[in-house]
Amino acid sequence: MTSSPPPSSTPGGAPTSVLVVDDDAMVRAGLSMVLSVDPTITVVAEAPGGAEAVIAATRHRPDVVLMDLQMPEMNGVEATRRVRAAVPSVAVLMLTTFHLDTHVLDALRAGASGYLLKDVAPQELCHAIHLAASGESAFSATITRQLVARHTRTANDSATAKARQTLAALTDRERAVAEAVAEGASNATIAKALFMSEGTVKTHISRALTKTGLDNRVQLALMVFQAQQNSW
Repeated sequence: MTSSPPPSSTPGGAPTSVLVVDDDAMVRAGLSMVLSVDPTITVVAEAPGGAEAVIAATRHRPDVVLMDLQMPEMNGVEATRRVRAAVPSVAVLMLTTFHLDTHVLDALRAGASGYLLKDVAPQELCHAIHLAASGESAFSATITRQLVARHTRTANDSATAKARQTLAALTDRERAVAEAVAEGASNATIAKALFMSEGTVKTHISRALTKTGLDNRVQLALMVFQAQQNSW
């Protein structure tokens, strides 16, 4: 996950609003308590399950949803899909207990902006929330690459071939930016490495998403990882 400094709040200066979703009341309370220490973040609601998360997200329209991945009745993947459909502007960060939970990939494809382990350090949690609120991604490139490899190990090569074909449709600069995104680099880091402004980086990402038909930079990263299968 990128380590560049995140913005202190939303662009308008208001604290970043967060909805905490977990079926464990103690986990919800713990996350809310951790986030309450950061004055640039405010927890606007908690939800004990996926269905309640959709209702709360629609009512409060938070900047970010911290979504538990493993929940009964409606899991985090389906809840993410429904929350994103109801409130497209919201960023969803998945919370999981396991490094190699293959459901993480499903959640990212459903529109999640990234994922975190539940034992994440408070500072890193707040950092990830700010990244997600600003439209960037919060994920471990190494773990995501392993997840993609594990998910496709028994599949044929058609998905990899399709990803490579899609990636080839990008310009050289768009492809370079996409590959940097896949490594978890922030816009500022990409701009410095590729000698361009942050505004130009955002433009390249936007064009890459349009050309590939993807929703966010994490899905773009997944496509890059898929295209790199058998070449690591």
